[in-house]
Amino acid sequence: MSQESARPAESTTQKRRRSLKRRWVHLLVDLMGRAESHERVAAAVALGVGVGLSPFIGFHFILAVVLAFLFRLNKLDTVLGSFAGNPWTLPPIYALGYRLGRAIFGFAPARVPPLQWQRILHHDFWVSFRGPGLSPRLASFLLGTTLLAAAAGIATYLAARGFLKLYHRRHPRIAARAARRREIATRKPPVPPEIEIRPDDRVH
Repeated sequence: MSQESARPAESTTQKRRRSLKRRWVHLLVDLMGRAESHERVAAAVALGVGVGLSPFIGFHFILAVVLAFLFRLNKLDTVLGSFAGNPWTLPPIYALGYRLGRAIFGFAPARVPPLQWQRILHHDFWVSFRGPGLSPRLASFLLGTTLLAAAAGIATYLAARGFLKLYHRRHPRIAARAARRREIATRKPPVPPEIEIRPDDRVH
C-alpha cells in the first residue's frame, strides 16, 4: 500500500516540476523583451554576454547599461546577459584569453610566463602584473579576452535568436501576442487637431 500511495505522489511532484519549469521559461522570455523583435532581443543579450566576459572587470554593469543606452537596446536584457561573467566563468575565460593573446603576439613563455588564474580573486595574482612583465602580460590579457568575449557575444546572438524563433514557432499564441505588443509599441499616438482661435474667443 505504501508503494502504491507513493506513486501518485511522485507523479504529482513531477507535474509540479514541469509546471514550474514552464513558468520559468515563460518568465525568462518575458524578461528577454518578448514584445521586441528576435534580432533586438538577441543583440541585447549578446551585448551583455560580451561585456560580462570582457577584460574590464569591475565595470561590467556600468558598461552594459551605457552600451544598451547608446544602442537603444533593452537594458534589462543586457544586464542579465552580463551575469555570464561571474567568479565561476571568468577564471577559465581569462586564462584561455591570456594564452590566446600571448600566442598572437608571439611572446615566449619564458618572457611572459603563465599566470595562476585560480588566484584571480586574491591580491598576489595582481601583484604578478608588476615589473617589466606588465606590458606584455597586459597586452596579451586584453587582446585575448576581448577576442573571446566578442566570439561569445556572436555565439550568444545566434543561439538566442534561434531559441526565440523556435519558441515562438512552437507557441503561436505567444507569437501573436508579441506581434500585437510590437504593433502597439510602434504605433504613433494620434496628433490632436489644431484648435482654431476665433477673434471672439481671445481674452482681452
